[in-house]
Amino acid sequence: MKEAFITRENLLKLIGRWAKDHRVYVPVTFDIMNDEETPDYALVEDEVPDSLELSGAALAHTPKSFVFYPREVVANYPSSDAEADVEAPPTVVVGPRGCDVRGLAKFDKVYWSTKHFTEEYDDPFIIEKRTNTYIVSVDCSASKETCFCTKVGGKPWATEGFDLNLSPVEGGCVLTIGSDRGDGLMSGNDDLTTEVRRDQVEERERRRNSVTEAIDRRNAEFFDAIPGPYEELDLEGSEGAWAYVTQNCVACSACNRACPTCTCFLLVDQRAKGGYERSRNWDTCLSIGFARVGGGANARGALHERLQNRLRCKFEYSRDRYGLVTCTGCGRCIDVCMGKIDMREVIRHVLTEKATA
Repeated sequence: MKEAFITRENLLKLIGRWAKDHRVYVPVTFDIMNDEETPDYALVEDEVPDSLELSGAALAHTPKSFVFYPREVVANYPSSDAEADVEAPPTVVVGPRGCDVRGLAKFDKVYWSTKHFTEEYDDPFIIEKRTNTYIVSVDCSASKETCFCTKVGGKPWATEGFDLNLSPVEGGCVLTIGSDRGDGLMSGNDDLTTEVRRDQVEERERRRNSVTEAIDRRNAEFFDAIPGPYEELDLEGSEGAWAYVTQNCVACSACNRACPTCTCFLLVDQRAKGGYERSRNWDTCLSIGFARVGGGANARGALHERLQNRLRCKFEYSRDRYGLVTCTGCGRCIDVCMGKIDMREVIRHVLTEKATA
């Protein structure tokens, strides 16, 4: 992969150039309640914000919402052209972390399967947005208490699936071109970069190793007790074990919505503009109606059955169907949980119960 060095000042100039003919989102710090701050995406409008923030770990929102809208009209009827237009302007997303980029691989498997899988199901809406969305990933320079990417096969930086990657170092970033599309983003911008020096590459590696070690140390107590590799987890467990870990769950589905790999949707028909429109809305497997069928029967009527389904989907069902364990260790489900449920503790409890049964 080709690499170069870019100063922060020149990075702001580069993003400004992209914004002339792309919709560009960058990470900035927002003030939230209780005098706290959180990094999240902001649209570049008149100028690139000086508050652009590349440090830290994963942002509040996953980039899946740039290719899989929370609500999207997919058809209008009756109409001579029943299929709705796809809204997919060229978009550059700066800031996804390694866990986020790995998450997008699930969408490719599910919705662009003729290219990335062996099934024959393609979604023109998601494919169009995926094609027109450029991913500029960023190395994590720190880890949250809830991060555990290294324990599920990831790293705190993107190893593939990005167009460009930024690794913050002293004075700027080491910029890595990861695709022909990324090469296109850098075309005509050689004046903003310089040849990367050996000491800058060494600094990047030291920073990466430091974050990796921090994540490993923080998660040792959770994962050292797990028998075998994460790719072979069997979380079937007993009804009692799953009922125990579900005690504090309120079925708010925040974990589903925050997850970078949840792909389920619900189709809704309603009146609109003298006819009808069909929209695709995010659906959540923790919702009580998710597995309910027309006759009223519900395959997962109990809440603990739905929580079990969610985690087994990440570690077993996706693995068996798509060849991917689709928990990326971003920790967002832990961050947003109203019941303070830590999936690492859930996994450890279920496996411990299985081992002593």
